[in-house]
Amino acid sequence: MQFRKATTFLVSTASFFLTSNVAATSLRGVGEEVETEDDILTEEKAGTFLLALVDYEDRSIHSGPEETFNVMVDNSIFEIDDVDDELKRLASGEAVTIPVGTVLSSKSGKVETNGAKIKAKKGDKKDDSGKEKKTKGLFKRNLEGRTEVQQRNVDQLRRHLVSLGDKSVVAVRVQTTDAVYGFSEAVLRREVFGIRGDTGQDDTLNLSSGYEQCSYGALTFTPLASETGNNGGDEVSIADGVVTINVDVAANGNSDGNVRNAVTNKIKAAFGSDMQAVADYWMYCLPPGTSGSWIAYAYINSYISVYNNQWCNYPSGQMHEIGHNLGYAHSGESQTYDDQSGMMGYSYSQDEGPVMCFNAAKSWQTGWYGVSGEYGDKTLEYSFGDGCLEKTLSGIADYEITPNKVLIKIVNPSNNGADLFVAFNAKKGINSGTVEAGNQVTVVQVGSGGGNVYSESTLLAKLSAEGSYTTGSNFGGDLTVEVVGISGNDSADVKIYFGSECTVTPPPVPTPPPTPLPTKEGQSGPQMASYNAALGAPKCSFGSTCDSGVTLNGRGTITNGNERDGPNAVLNSCTDGNSGSYHNDESIDKIVVSQASGGLNDLTEGDVVTISATVWCWSTGTSDFIDFYCASDASNPVWTQIGDRQVCPGGGQQTVSATYTLPAGSIQAVRANMMYGTSSTAGEASCTSGSYDDTDDLVITVKPNQPVGPPTAPPTALPTAIPTQNPTPQPSNAPTPVPSN
Repeated sequence: MQFRKATTFLVSTASFFLTSNVAATSLRGVGEEVETEDDILTEEKAGTFLLALVDYEDRSIHSGPEETFNVMVDNSIFEIDDVDDELKRLASGEAVTIPVGTVLSSKSGKVETNGAKIKAKKGDKKDDSGKEKKTKGLFKRNLEGRTEVQQRNVDQLRRHLVSLGDKSVVAVRVQTTDAVYGFSEAVLRREVFGIRGDTGQDDTLNLSSGYEQCSYGALTFTPLASETGNNGGDEVSIADGVVTINVDVAANGNSDGNVRNAVTNKIKAAFGSDMQAVADYWMYCLPPGTSGSWIAYAYINSYISVYNNQWCNYPSGQMHEIGHNLGYAHSGESQTYDDQSGMMGYSYSQDEGPVMCFNAAKSWQTGWYGVSGEYGDKTLEYSFGDGCLEKTLSGIADYEITPNKVLIKIVNPSNNGADLFVAFNAKKGINSGTVEAGNQVTVVQVGSGGGNVYSESTLLAKLSAEGSYTTGSNFGGDLTVEVVGISGNDSADVKIYFGSECTVTPPPVPTPPPTPLPTKEGQSGPQMASYNAALGAPKCSFGSTCDSGVTLNGRGTITNGNERDGPNAVLNSCTDGNSGSYHNDESIDKIVVSQASGGLNDLTEGDVVTISATVWCWSTGTSDFIDFYCASDASNPVWTQIGDRQVCPGGGQQTVSATYTLPAGSIQAVRANMMYGTSSTAGEASCTSGSYDDTDDLVITVKPNQPVGPPTAPPTALPTAIPTQNPTPQPSNAPTPVPSN
């Protein structure tokens, strides 16, 4: 399977600089010794500054740090002990210069600068006069001449690049000299990617399924299919996103940083120094026994996340740490990460939960429900001076089907980026396990960046019906969010306004729209299907295209993907399998029938049409097959196969299609039959009964192909008129007189 490489904002550190392994006590404090594994820089070296956020179990008491400041050098990461305020202000992922004399300790995983400073790397380009000029990167904050609006646009571009697309992942099963991550490769593969393999069990919520369902397919994490490397003559193989790496260090009593860097060195030795050329993200699953009570951590705007044994298996930990890689900060309420309405708060030691997505601020940052979303922009930005805003909000679980907005951003009047975000935290579907503020309206504030960049968020309010929240000194204006009412887990009506009351200006009387031009005869336009109870399947009226929309989405009663009005096979002639989970296992999500030529004429007997099916294929797709069928009479179907059996072209969401000629018949049907590892031959059965199989039909209305002759020509001449005779004129002369004699 081919994977599109992730866009990265880390600056390359490929330049080579000399290091020395000799003891040099003069470079350190008096009486201190340099370990033989330590590197002492004899020249400046380029690196990358990284912020790591360390996480602990839900409500656990801990003494460890919640964040560390680090520098990445040639893919090895070292914690900075003597970090100064200037360095803390750098964005994670920025290029830095490490001074001469710095000690990089492989044993402790620390970097010591001995009083010198690690600094942001300056641009090295010069203008025509030889004077150094500053390098201006597209995503560097607050560039000279850039307006606030321009900066927001740049930040939005960056978040979209990071949070969209297909990302490849490798989960590393780590074995040290005295311990090993406590699960097999097959179990790790199932827990991270949902691949059932030979474990005999399904896993419904994991890194892959969690992000796919929350983003509606906009961001997917898929296992790197395969890669083979060599480490000192020993072959090292990545298979379906998992690899075992053996390192020559102990785990018990050792620092996680030492074990982590040993793993990184082995990966580089086996697969090359550029780890992101192999996979977009790497998850290190360390064995138990390392020092500290940490459960997991990850580097902001980077590609490595690290887990303490079983925490590599828990979906909340996976989504939380990869979220840090994507640039998502913690979500807090009274503490750093105690906002439990989304995945960037606590992590939970649960194998299949909690089923939830992200809070309002993080949901905005993802871009999944805005202009880049699969189902259109359902977000709204509100500013001071916009008057009273009255809106009905739906939850993100209904993003696909709702006409309502799902997110509102309120711009801080101070223009400092500390904006508010309002959402209805509907407890249903992909968010059915939200731990806090379920079916309430939440108000969340970010510290900076307008919700487009890394910034911690704070849950300010959880509002029920008739509740309200008014901002204080934390906002640059007197703003109120008022909840008028809540309809269960479906929607919430809100008012948002600056000032003391919500005064709505009556809208002007609308001007009647102009009478539309008449539709060209025979061109009814594209049609969206609706469920027809009599036929037991979605049906379209006359049109150039028939689209099933969301009526077929899912399969049977699978987890998180119950198919509406299933099985959606005409006259209930087939049954669907109910094994597996939505968008991890097989399903037919949509069928479309359209003119093969792309024309606009209504579907008519004899037309060549294309049937396309949007399907979800398991794993790499090589075990999934699709047959297409048509029937000229939907009420009494006799199925005829269209084309040959097709194999899924890949894993995840795919589109397969075939063309055929519409037969005679006014109410016809098409069928897509998706099968897992079937033993049937093509055309043998129009529906199968496998536990992962899905059969869906779509009913189309077809116009008759009636030849029409040329119109009767008009008569070449007018008919002869009935002649009209004029009356005989009176004689002009007087009558001849009668002779007298």
